[in-house]
Amino acid sequence: MGGAVAALVVALCTLAVPVLGIALGLWFFILVANVPGIVLGIIALVKIPNAVDVERYIRYTWACTFAYTALSVVFLVPVIVLALLFLLVGV
Repeated sequence: MGGAVAALVVALCTLAVPVLGIALGLWFFILVANVPGIVLGIIALVKIPNAVDVERYIRYTWACTFAYTALSVVFLVPVIVLALLFLLVGV
């Protein structure tokens, strides 16, 4: 059960990226929310008595979280470059 809770908590922590993007006025960051990871983490908690299913959904949750982290880094690098260019130009 601890692994399922940990996977769900980390998947929920990934919501910080879309929240930060929305706070900065970049509405399109909501498109990169880790919804599959959160849903799979909840499913892992629902299937607690069945150990095989729980382990499978924990793996799925971690896979979604790692894929989300990699994609958000790839997505965030151009935004940071644009922000630095705007700061250098003075717009």
